[in-house]
Amino acid sequence: MAQNFKLTVLTLITKLSDRDTFAAAAAELDSIASALDNKTLPTFLSCILSTDSADKTLVRKRCLHLLSTLSLIHTNVLSPFLPKILTYLGRRLRDSDSSIRAQCISAVSSLASSVTKTPFSNAFLKPLSESVFTEHEPNAQIGSALCLAAAIDATPDPDPGRLGKALLPRLERLLKSEAYRAKSAVLVVMASVIGVGGVSGYSGMGGLVKCFVGFLSSEDWAARKAAAEALGKLAVAERDAMAEFKNGSLKVFENRRFDKVKAVREVMNQMIEAWKQVPDFSEDVSPPPRSMASSRGNGVFSLF
Repeated sequence: MAQNFKLTVLTLITKLSDRDTFAAAAAELDSIASALDNKTLPTFLSCILSTDSADKTLVRKRCLHLLSTLSLIHTNVLSPFLPKILTYLGRRLRDSDSSIRAQCISAVSSLASSVTKTPFSNAFLKPLSESVFTEHEPNAQIGSALCLAAAIDATPDPDPGRLGKALLPRLERLLKSEAYRAKSAVLVVMASVIGVGGVSGYSGMGGLVKCFVGFLSSEDWAARKAAAEALGKLAVAERDAMAEFKNGSLKVFENRRFDKVKAVREVMNQMIEAWKQVPDFSEDVSPPPRSMASSRGNGVFSLF
């Protein structure tokens, strides 16, 4: 019985490679996915995870889509299988086809939002961040970082306190590394950490702002856009804490608002508006932390 089921699934996966049989095979696989039980789920997953780079793009994309489908239908039942699934996704992130990598990110987002039985730090943060810090292949670097950002954005409980402490210092070091290629994607991760409150109380806030501001002049437009998004989130999430950096930062922002890339200009202008809502700094109201005192002159944060 189990062998027959496995053969049926593998046959349907093979039919995904032919455009003439793709639609019928995809519909049948979706139907099977919705009716799986504890006995058939492991076999079905095993078949999906057996696909590799030798399979056609149609097959690889549809199998990744099926992982999203499974997460929405079976939710925490998938928890024991997460390590194998994430390992599989890690291999797919090396794919030269950007649409495959995009589907991986979508699958991680679905998994993180639906499979919540295991704490986020163990289920997703540890394996995904490990990929971010150890991958050397450029596509995998970008993909793993964007997957981590997607997981942080999607999970209902990201544990922001642990998230910030675990990631921010190491991510800052990556941004300073000449060898690391996926800096725009790392900036996206940092924006996600900020967005869920992971930067609250962070002792290196001054260095973080300075780092982001530096990327506003990057030759990579994606890095400029990601840095502007991160700065915008900082202004919203840490509004009062940004007061001491407001004057110096806005002067730089105004010089960068007319970026030649439209997408960057739009984000830059949104970010500037967010920073204008940050209260003006007053030394009488809030004495500077010791770690910041050397970074300012005359009450204005020095960016350079």
